[in-house]
Amino acid sequence: MSNQAAKALWVAIMLISIAVLGQLYQREAEEQSDWLVSYCTDAAIWAAEEARGVPLEKRTGQPDYKGIAEEHCPGMRPSAPALETDTTSPAQLAMPETLPFQQLVQF
Repeated sequence: MSNQAAKALWVAIMLISIAVLGQLYQREAEEQSDWLVSYCTDAAIWAAEEARGVPLEKRTGQPDYKGIAEEHCPGMRPSAPALETDTTSPAQLAMPETLPFQQLVQF
């Protein structure tokens, strides 16, 4: 085998190795993302049932045992301050005053 052929073989092996490692990293990132979605969903269900007063032994989901839900789960962050009530605001049109103020939304 000539010197050039050996170098070309090594370059091909390195490129294949880089491609394989890239695929592994992408798969790991997807698995991490799927895990985070599942964790956030379970933590949100637990928090919603806790807010509704569901007894501990009947709750589904799981508590935020890692303490990361507030930082990593966008739906668990506190909402922004309320807007001024105005009859022309989109929220007022979507939720007229005839409906009760506090409604529980089940998802």
